[in-house]
Amino acid sequence: MNRREAAWERLDARTVAVSLSWLAGPSIPAAAAVVTLGPGPRTLFPVAGLLIVLTGIAARGWLRHATLRYRITGERIEVRSGLLFRRDRSVPRDRVRAVDLTAGPVHRLLGVTVVRIGTGGQEADLRLDAVSRSQAERLRLLLGRAVGTSADSGLVTARPAWIGYALLSSWTPLIGLAPFGAFFRVLEMFGIEAAEVGFLREVWSGVSRLSWPVAAGMALAIVLAIGFTGALLLHVEVWWRFRLTREADGTYRIRRGLLGTRSLSLQDSRLRGVQLAEPLPLRWGGGARLSALVAGVDPDDDEERTSAALLPPAPRRAALRVAARVLGAPVLAAALRPHPPAALRLRLSRAVWAVAVPAVPLAALGLWTGRLPDGLWLLAPACLLVALLLSADAYRSLGHGTAGRYLLTRHGALRRRTTALRADAVIGWTVSRSPAQRRRGLMTLAAASSAGTHRVKDVRVGQGLAFAEEVVPGLLRPFVVPRSPGA
Repeated sequence: MNRREAAWERLDARTVAVSLSWLAGPSIPAAAAVVTLGPGPRTLFPVAGLLIVLTGIAARGWLRHATLRYRITGERIEVRSGLLFRRDRSVPRDRVRAVDLTAGPVHRLLGVTVVRIGTGGQEADLRLDAVSRSQAERLRLLLGRAVGTSADSGLVTARPAWIGYALLSSWTPLIGLAPFGAFFRVLEMFGIEAAEVGFLREVWSGVSRLSWPVAAGMALAIVLAIGFTGALLLHVEVWWRFRLTREADGTYRIRRGLLGTRSLSLQDSRLRGVQLAEPLPLRWGGGARLSALVAGVDPDDDEERTSAALLPPAPRRAALRVAARVLGAPVLAAALRPHPPAALRLRLSRAVWAVAVPAVPLAALGLWTGRLPDGLWLLAPACLLVALLLSADAYRSLGHGTAGRYLLTRHGALRRRTTALRADAVIGWTVSRSPAQRRRGLMTLAAASSAGTHRVKDVRVGQGLAFAEEVVPGLLRPFVVPRSPGA
């Protein structure tokens, strides 16, 4: 331990300027509203309240800079913060899972970086917002290696052609609706009715003269156009210049971002496997996403899953190729064992009940009142057809197996996920059986690990128990009661 490591250090002084940047964004539309509607109680009071809140946010940033101290010793990372209520946090260095360097547009302009030290669990993570770029690189040494050298091996670099997969995002419709929601939210904040806005009255007057199919088609086209544009811009911002490298000591480093940059270092010793995600629109286009299963990172958390992404949305064959290089073998290409037909019948029955439960009471109410629209009679059969098709696809997606030292499991229709998890990472099994599963002789087997819980869904009881014994011999045996010959 040298003297510099033992010294307490402060955040960069430019942290205060980063906090003040919060004032810029909301102040612009607030000022525009004052200019457009004129000064008065309807505009000045909300603007004054907004400025008070934002000033408090800026003061909190200054206070954080003034009170936070951190230091790195040979064994621990220590952080002290707080003014009235002091908080001391100390984490062993060997608990560090990853070091995540993030710099948004303001951070990049000011030359500072946010450092997030992943130690397993959101509450245990350490966040330094913000430090200088040189200091951020020094903190990256917490993983116990030298800064990347020419010995680094480039595994994959994003290709321009992959940008087309951004248009297959499941979030496209929501992105298209977001501007309208934000606009009407601003009107509500200032107490303005939509009917008071002139151009909205003109738009509504024009739409009311159209037939409802034409109006619905135009609305859908506008929403999708905005959604596709937003999804494309978001993809470029998040994944621009994506590059995955493996450094000389085996550490994986992921770099990406346009306006905001991100650099994440993952220790190979913390890697427990990979997960291939294929949301339905992306699967139709032959694409997939690939993420790492890392000890202490929850794969069901969207933010953490994105931070551990080994590949942006890309062709499925490219994802399989990267997975094979990371795992050392084409594990995800291995054949999976099918699940019994009872799993298909279970899914079909769920689809029927999901449609029948709301449809039957509504139909009865419509017959009683005589006010059920004619078009509504077609809605239930259409929903049932879609549900049955998705159920059949979900059954086709089911599978499990082993490949070398990895267990494999796949399930899902709207979001199909194929997981390759190291067998020696399994620390326990959970067996669950719903009433519908018990009637059909099925079970769900969940493998617990430090990289999340991964399930083998709707497998026969004997098949599931045999699979658990094959993956980790003896782990489940003490909890299994063998049947007597006459049972």
